[in-house]
Amino acid sequence: MANGEKCCENLKPVLDKLMKKMPSNEDTKRQAEYFKAISDPARVRIIYALANGELCVCELMLIMGMQQTVVSHHLKILKYANIVSDRKSGKWVNYSLADRRVLDILKAIE
Repeated sequence: MANGEKCCENLKPVLDKLMKKMPSNEDTKRQAEYFKAISDPARVRIIYALANGELCVCELMLIMGMQQTVVSHHLKILKYANIVSDRKSGKWVNYSLADRRVLDILKAIE
C-alpha cells in the first residue's frame, strides 16, 4: 500500500462525513448554470433594469442600447435559468424578475 493511501485511510471517517455534506452533482450543475446565466455584463444590466419592475423588450432595447435580437437572446438565457419570467400582453411580452435573490447575489459581490 502506498504511503498516500495509508494516510488517506486514516482520514476515511472524516472524508465520509464531508462527502455526505456535499451537494449532489445535479445541484452543483444547476448552480453553475445559474452563475453562467449571470456571467455576462449585459445580462447583469438587464437584471438591474428589471429590479425596478416589469419591462417589455422594446423598453429593454432602449435602456440597453441593443438590438431586439440581442436583448431577446439574453432574456432567453435568463429565462432558462429561472431568473426572469415573461408574461404575454396582447402582442407584447413583458419580462420581470422571477427570482429576486439574484439581486442579493449581485450586491454581495459589488
